[in-house]
Amino acid sequence: MRFETEDGQSLELRILGYQFPDLETEDYDSNWLNIEGKVAHVRGSWQFCDPCLLTYEASELADWLDALASDPCSGTLTFIEPNLSFRSLESPAGTRLRVYFELEARPPWAPFDVGDEGQCWIDLPVSTSELRLAGAALRDQLTVYPQRAAR
Repeated sequence: MRFETEDGQSLELRILGYQFPDLETEDYDSNWLNIEGKVAHVRGSWQFCDPCLLTYEASELADWLDALASDPCSGTLTFIEPNLSFRSLESPAGTRLRVYFELEARPPWAPFDVGDEGQCWIDLPVSTSELRLAGAALRDQLTVYPQRAAR
């Protein structure tokens, strides 16, 4: 999935594969996904790769993006690993998606300090069609990396 703003900021998230490709029956370990992130931010660009989403969390993100397209008041989405979180914000200009970066997803120019949680984010103005496209793109990636073990 990819979002891009008119001023050149962007976020791209891509599933690279399972963290443990040979484990297929373990509750959590079978479902961890390596996520590649590419971020262009006003303060600088960076990339990260980390097993920060479970298969069903990635599916939940796709569903949340669809829900946000229908109801701009969908709120915040967090995950077991706190590397990424998503929040919808309403303004007179429309819906914005705020994506927070923590731990391994933070840029080198914003190292984590105690009390600094939630201080590194990107705001992305998003349209209904962009939200739906992002959800569909994530679901397409999940067809290659489906949930392998029960929750």
